[in-house]
Amino acid sequence: MFIIREDTCFLYFFAVCIIFLTTLFVRLGIQKNIIHSETGRKILHLVAIMTCVIVLSQTQDRTGLAYIFFGFSVVLFFIAHKNLMLPSPRKSYGIALFPVAFGLLLLIPIPLSHILFAMITLGVSDALAGVAGEHFARKKYIFLYEQKSWLGFIVFYISTIIIGCFFIGWTPVLLILALVPALSELFSYRGSDNLTVPLIAAFWISVIQQVPVLMENWLVFIFVLIMLSFVFYKKWLSMEGIAAAGLLATMVIFSVGPVYLIPLAIFFVAGSLTSKLHPKSGDASGRNAFQVFANGLVAVILLLVYFMTDQNLFLLASFASVAISLADTLSSDIGIFFKHKTYDITTFRPVKAGLSGGVSLVGSLAGAVGSFGFAIFVGFVFSLGIEEVICIGFTGITGMVADSILGSLFQAKYIRNNDITEEKTGQTKLIKGFSWLNNDGVNLLANVLIITLFIRIAEM
Repeated sequence: MFIIREDTCFLYFFAVCIIFLTTLFVRLGIQKNIIHSETGRKILHLVAIMTCVIVLSQTQDRTGLAYIFFGFSVVLFFIAHKNLMLPSPRKSYGIALFPVAFGLLLLIPIPLSHILFAMITLGVSDALAGVAGEHFARKKYIFLYEQKSWLGFIVFYISTIIIGCFFIGWTPVLLILALVPALSELFSYRGSDNLTVPLIAAFWISVIQQVPVLMENWLVFIFVLIMLSFVFYKKWLSMEGIAAAGLLATMVIFSVGPVYLIPLAIFFVAGSLTSKLHPKSGDASGRNAFQVFANGLVAVILLLVYFMTDQNLFLLASFASVAISLADTLSSDIGIFFKHKTYDITTFRPVKAGLSGGVSLVGSLAGAVGSFGFAIFVGFVFSLGIEEVICIGFTGITGMVADSILGSLFQAKYIRNNDITEEKTGQTKLIKGFSWLNNDGVNLLANVLIITLFIRIAEM
């Protein structure tokens, strides 16, 4: 139980009044066509969050304030659902997500300055990026699900560098501190950045101030940027995929260290080479951001958990996650290339090579060899025991099989001109699975399920 002091109660009341009055003025300005609707939303966004910054800086009871934020988020979810605050044809729950992020940060034992940095970054950088992208960007791109602009990214990045100066002073490390939140904002959808940006920003400033940034980190980072440029030139990754890969690589290099990029680099190089065995028109521009996250996000998250907990289990789980992605990629690419008889893993009926859920002898052998070959290599590089190597290899094979089962049962499949396909183009009809679940979603789902099982068994 917490008790709100009289002066604190007045501060909360004052904050609510400021936000409420701003909402009324913005709403009136939009109705009178004085300000653009998106600009109005960003003005409210900025005022609401900066008001919360003032409240937090003057409040001693972090736990009590966290519960107040959670309570407001419930109210704001209702308001957003009913589209009551600032009516818009594009429904977004973003306004209800930032109190959730702030509440979570207040419950985590991290310095207050890190929370304030995260809040101000969301309030200022996100608002400026939104206005710049909306009114001045000439071209936009779909980085994941929503259109974003490089101009908005640049504005976000520069403003975050300036904000960082007030918290850690001027240092070249600011260039990295600002990069991760700025890149993460590119992959938001309908206000999800109100949750992800403050959480990532608070975590990242904690990492930057906890881990010394050595010259080797900078050298590897520059090398990665050069390689990503080459990869983009070779069209192994699309522009959006490059941004996603850059985000994941940066987080690994400046947290656990450059050496932990090796497993992910092995998967990327091997997968890129085998994908050229059967070039498809849909992959002409390279793997996109969703494909990068589907195959690498789980492994990177596990590396960050390993960094925070120093528990070897999460390092092994990260390697196992990469083994799953590698086994699945090799089995699919090589199976398609050799065009051996392919059967649905759940019905045992012949299917077209390359169709999700289909397995072939040569493809399965390639996946198994790739998984164990990878396990042996990381075992040598990171001095793992023979049991750990075997466990990683078998987990990769298990994930490959699980991916095929999930693909057979749940991935969307359509029929077009009497031909079964996974692409929803032209006159197609859904005949199996869920329309929202594609191959990348199956890859991610299989990885999460098997790695969760891996961790649970290892903890027994």
